[in-house]
Amino acid sequence: MNNALRFVGLSSLCALVASCAPSPSPNPVDGGADARPDSAAAGSGTVDVRLWGEAYVRNAIPASLLEDRWAITFSRFLLHVSGVRLASASAEHTLAVDHQVIDVKAFATPSSLGVVSGVAPGELDRVQYEFTAASERSTALNASETDVALMKSNRYSLYVEGTAQHATRGTITFRWGFGNSTRYSACARPQGTPGITVAEGPATTIAQLTYHADHLFLDGIQNEDARLRFDAIAAADRNMDRVVTLDELAMVPMSSLPPGQYQVGTVPNINTLRDFVTALTATTGHLNGEGACVATAL
Repeated sequence: MNNALRFVGLSSLCALVASCAPSPSPNPVDGGADARPDSAAAGSGTVDVRLWGEAYVRNAIPASLLEDRWAITFSRFLLHVSGVRLASASAEHTLAVDHQVIDVKAFATPSSLGVVSGVAPGELDRVQYEFTAASERSTALNASETDVALMKSNRYSLYVEGTAQHATRGTITFRWGFGNSTRYSACARPQGTPGITVAEGPATTIAQLTYHADHLFLDGIQNEDARLRFDAIAAADRNMDRVVTLDELAMVPMSSLPPGQYQVGTVPNINTLRDFVTALTATTGHLNGEGACVATAL
């Protein structure tokens, strides 16, 4: 597996979110049509919108991918998805499933958020979606009532729990909830072609919203040579309880971090490690695996 990261981060509020290291398992789509049968009439296309957190969420981010050899495992991974739109110059389709709290950890494979039927075959070159703060209108796709209540009461867009394990330094737990909202627009396929090509029925075309959870541990927001690290996060455990919170990350000034690491580029208002990790959450959305999107803070 090629472990090199190729990454372009935020520039002010808007940026190209480029590809990173591939998942340990091959991504099942590349932007074309799945040849499996569908009930759509011939000549009328169907798009299955799916979500996938890659093997990094389902299984782990292996220690071999981190410069400091921490292995990261998520035990809880909740995401709030809104505003899925597929469009061209002459048509627009909005996914009926909206404002959903999703338990990404529960997905063993890319899983459907909903199906759009009656789509004219051809190019839908404008694909966008949003990870937004949950609200009173939010409901569960596959999350538990407890998960939905957590996301709504705190207005989280993302909530993660997990552990980082090191061969000599033991285990650190993290529990982080983020409330920032991001729109991913102008999404392209991995090869750079905008959007998706809708096939005629009975084939179903897949539009996969791919979450790159490894980006949460990058040491650069804009630099292409960003690497995955955890040492600075582990060192933020000020009360020595082996649990690192966002409040503890907020007490780590960027100026205290090792030279050459945790580079912010031109992104403004990054003063602490918490600011840095929060900014990284806006770089996680892709299309069909490694396809880039434009990320805009909402």
